[in-house]
Amino acid sequence: MPERPSKLLPAVYGGIIMGVISAVPFLNLLNCLCCAGIMLGGLMSVFFYKNDLSPTMMPLSSTDGLQLGALAGVFGAIAGTILHAITLAAFGNIGSETAMQILRGFADQIPPDVLDQIETGMQQSGGFSGLSILWTFFTSIIIDPLFGLLGGLIGYSVFKQKPQMMNVQPPTPPAQP
Repeated sequence: MPERPSKLLPAVYGGIIMGVISAVPFLNLLNCLCCAGIMLGGLMSVFFYKNDLSPTMMPLSSTDGLQLGALAGVFGAIAGTILHAITLAAFGNIGSETAMQILRGFADQIPPDVLDQIETGMQQSGGFSGLSILWTFFTSIIIDPLFGLLGGLIGYSVFKQKPQMMNVQPPTPPAQP
């Protein structure tokens, strides 16, 4: 049997997908749906790996899906943190600013002191600092591999080799007397 291809490059591709979805403002809202963007990266890493397999190689296994999903999660945490830092440095905290504009639209329904406290909290936590980048990486290095595992398992169940149906004739019924 020929040697199986490396899992590194498909995992990097899946991790880049995770990182882009997690770091781009407003696209990262996709992760509010049970971390769907992160799971998509794990699923896509299995897809890329499956495309590298030839028919003479061992078929895709659930272990491959788990390994690819977890590895894509690690690369996704790294890529997402780097892209998040670049986005914060270039554009500021767009998400917090948009949320505050929406809340200001409801200023007649929210007490003014509560609105001021929310704004103060967002200003204190939303800035670009080394601590915020470390926090982003710390949370991502835990969450991304876990949900990448799920995406890898989903990818395995979607892309696994389907059993071949054999052309078997049903038994003939006994003759009636």
